[in-house]
Amino acid sequence: MHTDTLTPIRSAGLLVTTWCPARCRHCYVCAGPERSAWMTVDEARGHLAALARLGAAAEGIHLTGGEPFGDGDRLLAIVASAREAGLDGVGFVETCGHWATSDALVRDRLEALRDAGMRQISISTDPYHQEFVPPDRVRRLYDVAREVLGPRGVRARRWTWLKDPRDVAAMPEADRERLFADFLQRYLERIVGRAAAELASLLPRHPIDDLPDDGCHDALLGCGHVHVLPGGWVYPGTCAGLVLGRADGEGGGTPLDAVLAAWRPPDAPHVARLAEGGPKALLAHAEARGFAPDPEGYAGKCHLCWSVRRFLLQAGAGAPDLGPPEMYQP
Repeated sequence: MHTDTLTPIRSAGLLVTTWCPARCRHCYVCAGPERSAWMTVDEARGHLAALARLGAAAEGIHLTGGEPFGDGDRLLAIVASAREAGLDGVGFVETCGHWATSDALVRDRLEALRDAGMRQISISTDPYHQEFVPPDRVRRLYDVAREVLGPRGVRARRWTWLKDPRDVAAMPEADRERLFADFLQRYLERIVGRAAAELASLLPRHPIDDLPDDGCHDALLGCGHVHVLPGGWVYPGTCAGLVLGRADGEGGGTPLDAVLAAWRPPDAPHVARLAEGGPKALLAHAEARGFAPDPEGYAGKCHLCWSVRRFLLQAGAGAPDLGPPEMYQP
């Protein structure tokens, strides 16, 4: 196992925005209506060009958020920029479907995105999203998307839920929590970000000694996938809040491919420590700075990891590879 280099990156997600009309309890990037960061079209084009130089294919690129359909014109321009950057479009765009208020609107937007190079639409549907997004909009988006993009052009995050989505917003809070707890038993979520603050209490807790001792090399350095946030923050795989570096997509600084090629453990000491020894290695580092573990235990090693990282960032010990700060403000 090598912790001094990254596996070559062949796929990536561009987090177009941190804004979202929903404030889902499971959101690991802590998106919501109070967030306001957006990736510019030029920034996205630069990152896409870097991914093309790295050998990524369109199928390996997706656009996500937050909610990228919050600015439809920007989204369309970013999808179109993939071809300008040397890629044959993008693999898929993720959405919660809040904007799907009419068949005509859905059809017009999807046809434009398809023609610009989007291959699939990925619909986020589950009880956490339906606390904010009416289920009829999700069904409309799914049905019209199948007409426009074909059956293979549509994916749904939780297909079984999509078959019979419920209006979670109309439920009493106690019923919502029972629904979330049941759903967590069937579909494990990453208990980081907002999930750590709002869902961990619905799961069994485990003493730290009972949590795995293994490192996180494969998830952090060996997965061949990164996400890029507005402002060029690059995080590994799906581990939001860990920073491999800052990439400039507009031409004035270091592009994404150069950031990744030059990465070494001193650039991201917390990442390197996690890759080698997992959250328990980071725990020892934090305890030396005053971190007190929760006596109730943790819902898993990712929950422990996020709690330790949040402490370190708030203690002023997060530089240079814990951030951006809003990722730790659920």
